[in-house]
Amino acid sequence: MPEPAAADVCPLTIKMETAEMVAMWRSVNDGVMGGLSSGGPRFAKDHMSFAGVINTNGGGFSSIRAQVARGAFEDMTGLKLRVKSDGRIYKATFRTDARVGWREVSFQAPLPVKSPGQWEDVIIDFSDLAPSVFGRPVRGADFNPMRVQSVGIILADGQDGPFRLGIAEMSACKIED
Repeated sequence: MPEPAAADVCPLTIKMETAEMVAMWRSVNDGVMGGLSSGGPRFAKDHMSFAGVINTNGGGFSSIRAQVARGAFEDMTGLKLRVKSDGRIYKATFRTDARVGWREVSFQAPLPVKSPGQWEDVIIDFSDLAPSVFGRPVRGADFNPMRVQSVGIILADGQDGPFRLGIAEMSACKIED
């Protein structure tokens, strides 16, 4: 996993420093399939807080996502995020128009957090994204940054209990090695 570098070119940066920026995000939790988890985005002074409670009885996930303009990730090779994690395993998610059969594909990769409880920059290299449908790996879907329609974060780590991830900003980047 590459480290954030000064040479990274990040033409699209979204700072979560206002309630209006956070209001662009929506939650999708396991209630869509009968689960009992809760969670969503909230404005917390100068960043977005993705917080709630996971309940693995009947589901076990909470997610947030925001729409992006078609082509916003064109020529980009990764996503840089400034996060403060509670130590749980969150994943970045991307949706395009890719389908397996009639089902929408989610491209996912774990946030490579090294210092829970501290603000840090992490990078998701698009080459690390894995396609899935309803959390299960699938074949036959390729990630195309030009076709990204939404970006998100999901927590589905199989553990009951409260969670909190702070997100200060996110940038679409050309990652330099």
